[in-house]
Amino acid sequence: MSERLSSLLVPCFILLVSIYASLYVSALPPLWFSLLPLLPFILSGVAILLAWHFNKGRVLILILLLLIPKLYGDFDQQASLTAYLVVSCFCIALLSFVPERGFFNRFAANRILFVFMLVCWCYAIERSWVSFAFLDSTFFNTSVSWSTILLWCVLIVSLSAIGLAWWLSGEVFLASGLVSIVSLLIISHFVSSSVQFDALLSAQFLLWIWFLLMESHRMAYLDDMTKLPGRRALNEQLVGLPKQYAIAMVDVDHFKSFNDTYGHDMGDKVLKSVASVLKQHASPGRAFRYGGEEFTIVFRGRHLGDVEHVLELVRKNIEATFVKVFDPKKKKDVEVNVTASLGVAFAGQGESPDSVLKRADDALYQSKKKGRNRVSKSTLPRKIP
Repeated sequence: MSERLSSLLVPCFILLVSIYASLYVSALPPLWFSLLPLLPFILSGVAILLAWHFNKGRVLILILLLLIPKLYGDFDQQASLTAYLVVSCFCIALLSFVPERGFFNRFAANRILFVFMLVCWCYAIERSWVSFAFLDSTFFNTSVSWSTILLWCVLIVSLSAIGLAWWLSGEVFLASGLVSIVSLLIISHFVSSSVQFDALLSAQFLLWIWFLLMESHRMAYLDDMTKLPGRRALNEQLVGLPKQYAIAMVDVDHFKSFNDTYGHDMGDKVLKSVASVLKQHASPGRAFRYGGEEFTIVFRGRHLGDVEHVLELVRKNIEATFVKVFDPKKKKDVEVNVTASLGVAFAGQGESPDSVLKRADDALYQSKKKGRNRVSKSTLPRKIP
């Protein structure tokens, strides 16, 4: 729950700040006020360059979608503006259900052509090149037309779809897309001037710039398979440790034999399962993917009294967790479990983190030597002068 809500925190903060700022945008100095209409194009250009650098094709298309109301929507014609905003909202929701395929290739080109087709369709209807008379008729003798009902249905479906997808996954991309749709709805129905329009739209490009920077951080520090922080994150954690801390090493037993029996794909499933156990039960420690089938847990400060209990809990839960894998000999899915050996070392006075990590690794080796599936504790070194 906390991870899901945290993914929405910064996007909502950017939206609320942009709404507040748009109310006072007229107080800007004349020079800044004259540059404001250019700000969406400047920020969108920065976002596109970042999307190209990080090979994020979905963000490229999303930036182009946010530009549609700016490029084609006539602010003085509310119906026209609403039509283009509906296209943007619908396609943003659609992007949440398609996989990332890179910045510019046949997948991105096909998606851009699809968006272009929708924009052309809106333009053709606006110019009366095509028309559907029944859409202009009133909805059951009310003042609302069928076209308005249709547009609102598309908006509600788009908002509900991306909202549900975000709730189930908690992905930052979906949270940012959800806030973008909400922002476009605010632009469509509550903005009273073009300068407010530009301020709110600029904030959305700023939101996606933030997303791309966060994505670059995720790629650098998060292990893509297990979703645990990786070796680089561990190295930075070791630099800023307090005087009292403990480091534990976790290694999956007989993992090479498991890979030889069931294949590397099934081995990856086991590593994901072990990582899931570490996420749930390693607290108050923080788990990291060290490399291969090895993991590291770092405990800080006042939580050291719980370390051995927590590690024993981790060991038991790894052993008790069954994973469904495909057995190539039996030609069917079977449920298997694995065990793990653990070693822990408590920091001595004046001892370096590298030394503590090495002692934890030595304690892990002792667990292996004693028969595996156990926790071993390293003895404190002699006092370092």
